[in-house]
Amino acid sequence: MKFSSISNTFFKMCEFDKELLDNTNRRPYLLILRLKYNGKNKDFAIPFRSNIPGYAPKDLYFPLPPRPNTMSKHIHGLHYIKMFPIIKEFSEKFYIDNDRYYKIILDIINRDKNIIIEQAQKYLNEYSSEKEISFCTDINGIMRTLNEYQAIRDAEKQVAAIDNDNETS
Repeated sequence: MKFSSISNTFFKMCEFDKELLDNTNRRPYLLILRLKYNGKNKDFAIPFRSNIPGYAPKDLYFPLPPRPNTMSKHIHGLHYIKMFPIIKEFSEKFYIDNDRYYKIILDIINRDKNIIIEQAQKYLNEYSSEKEISFCTDINGIMRTLNEYQAIRDAEKQVAAIDNDNETS
């Protein structure tokens, strides 16, 4: 698990999903590597949200200490319903430098990483069983988009390898 930003390219590719949180101010995400979804291990990004509604079901988020912009009766935390699959290519470094707040958050996440992984996996299991969950991201649509993107990249690499072979022969 690590802090990360997600590239704008990813968000442009996935504009179809209106539940993806915008990428203004380079929102931080927690990357969890290798959660199981539909029988396959995938990487997922979980956004940090400053204003999760207070009425949100407790099993759909992991609470963290409030930020200065967390409104009254709202929760700051990792919001599972906004998580999405990601590939390494779209992950970017998120700098916490000497930010005291992020160091506290990192300590909490490291302390409770097994709980976070368990809760995120439980959410994915419910999502894949087609349980109706309001305001969630379109994990299947994003997965299809990433698979199409990777197929195009793989085809481009094959063409480049063939071109290189032809040039050396």
